[in-house]
This record gives sequence, C-alpha cells and structure tokens, in this order.
Amino acid sequence: VTQSIYSLTLFAEAGRRLAAVGQLDRVQEYLTLLGDTAQQAMKQMRLMLYELRPAVLEQVGLVQALQQRLEAVERRAGIDAYLEVSEPLRLSPAIEEGLYRICQEALNNALKHASAHTVTVRLRRFDNEVLLEVSDDGIGFVPHQKPESVGLGLSHIRERVAWLNAGLQIETAPDKGTTVRVSLLEPE
Repeated sequence: VTQSIYSLTLFAEAGRRLAAVGQLDRVQEYLTLLGDTAQQAMKQMRLMLYELRPAVLEQVGLVQALQQRLEAVERRAGIDAYLEVSEPLRLSPAIEEGLYRICQEALNNALKHASAHTVTVRLRRFDNEVLLEVSDDGIGFVPHQKPESVGLGLSHIRERVAWLNAGLQIETAPDKGTTVRVSLLEPE
C-alpha cells in the first residue's frame, strides 16, 4: 500500500508538470495511471483492514465467516461474489480454520492478481468428504510453473492443504480464470 501511495504522488507530480507545459494528452495518461493505482491501493487497504479484524470464525462458523468476507472485501471492491453451500454444515474448528485460510488465500489472489470480475466459493459435503472450491473469471496463469515463479499465496494454500491432509487441484490457464479445489475426508 505504501508503494501504491508513493506512486500516486509521483503520477500527480508528473501530471502537474506536464499540464504546466501544455502537454494535456500526456496528462490524460497520468490521470489514468493515477486512477488505476488508487483503485488498487484501495483494494489492498480493504484487504489489510479485514485481515486485522478479530476472527469471527469461532463465533459464527465457516459459512457465515466466508459470507462476511465476501461482503466486506470482494463486493466492496466491485467484484460479483457468490457463496454456494449445499447444506448447513459445521466442521471441527481446525478444519474450519484451515478451509477458511485456504479460501482467504485464493480470494486474495483473485483480488490482487487475477483482475477478476466474479468469484464463486462453493462448499459441499458428500458423506464424510468436504469439498471447497474457489473459482474466478480472472486472467489465470500458466499452470505447472516453477515454485519460485508462483506467488506466496499458492505456497500458503499448498501448506494448509498438506496440514489438513487434503487433496488439492488447481485448474487455470491464461485468460481462462482459476479454480482452486480442495477435498478432504472428515475424521470420524
């Protein structure tokens, strides 16, 4: 966020200088950069503020916590956000936290990197199998990149999935969006 705000001051200064010498077409370019950077900074700030709030997971459960996240962050950022739940479900606190953190990382990636217009979170249970799916219509990425070229968000997702002893499937392609799918068996 600090870098974005610093960029805003640089774009404003450059625009002011260009306006002073009458280069209004170039001023327009800087105003566009100024607006885009301000929007990105606002998204990042909302995300940081949401993450600073005390976790509501223990109080309201996974489904309501996901709903609150989508309303507080994605919808306020102008993204169409949907939550689909097959049935009311309550899981163990450790599983709920793990799934919530995985979902949070996938949503953060969609918000920060994917330029997504729509995200959908699906949560389903089939017998003792729980499925979490986070899909976006963003720009996607090249699958099977080297680990160092993939962001920390995906690394955190993989760590959480391993900790839950769950399965992970990531479907993506450039300009095709991304779907993160996690499946786990609930312990008896």
